[in-house]
This record gives sequence, C-alpha cells and structure tokens, in this order.
Amino acid sequence: MSSQITELQLTDGTTYRRGEHAPHRTISTARQADIPVIVHSIEDAGSRIEVHLSKGYHLQFPAARLARLVLQTNSA
Repeated sequence: MSSQITELQLTDGTTYRRGEHAPHRTISTARQADIPVIVHSIEDAGSRIEVHLSKGYHLQFPAARLARLVLQTNSA
C-alpha cells in the first residue's frame, strides 16, 4: 500500500490541494501580477514538504510550518 499527500495546510491557514489552483498570490511577478498555477503534487522530502506546481514552479515548506496533511491511500 502506498499513500499520496492530497492536501497541505500551513500554520497560517493557507491550503494547497492536489489538482486545484494554488491560492491567489502564491506566485507573482515583480509588478505584483498574479501567475495562476495548479498544484501537481505534494511530496514529503524529509524535513520539509515540496509542492510542485504547473509552469515549472516549486515551493518548499519546513516541517514547522505544517498544520495538517491529508493522505490518500492506494492499494498496490
């Protein structure tokens, strides 16, 4: 059995869900224009969680910023 992280909630209340648009202002330009991106995957990378977004963007959060993770279990 394997599991995937389907949702990540940070201590500030920001939530990322796999397959959905990332929260407004997750990625923005120098002129403060919002770049809409979709969450492709959320992965456990040891002491941090990595969020892989569309258009080649990636975010990393230290474990101390995590409030909640939701896992989906898949039968192998």
